[in-house]
Amino acid sequence: MRQAATAAAALPTLWERAARNAAGSPDANSAVLIRRLAQELGLHAMQCVADSLAGERTALVQSSASMLQTLLSLWAACGLSPGEIWTELHKREQLGSLLMQLNQAKSQAPRRLLKPWRIDSTKLP
Repeated sequence: MRQAATAAAALPTLWERAARNAAGSPDANSAVLIRRLAQELGLHAMQCVADSLAGERTALVQSSASMLQTLLSLWAACGLSPGEIWTELHKREQLGSLLMQLNQAKSQAPRRLLKPWRIDSTKLP
């Protein structure tokens, strides 16, 4: 629980720092900065995958931190706030919960097999 609270407190601070760095960059809000950050994010993501497959826990922590820091910088360069991302994640979670509830309610109803190729009538024309 303490780690979650620490992470929740650290993310806004990291985002503010990334926003200041992006604003202070000579090519702030430019396609060049966004392209560079996107490429860097991709490299960090690939490193995370490689570290996880290799079972390198310490390296995975380090590459994950780098990826998260680069992601926050990319958000800042694109003018996004973390609140927008959290709202989208919350919407997806709510939609997933709703779909699961609907799916479970549907599966509890009696099921009739539909066979459109079968003739239901015995009367011949």
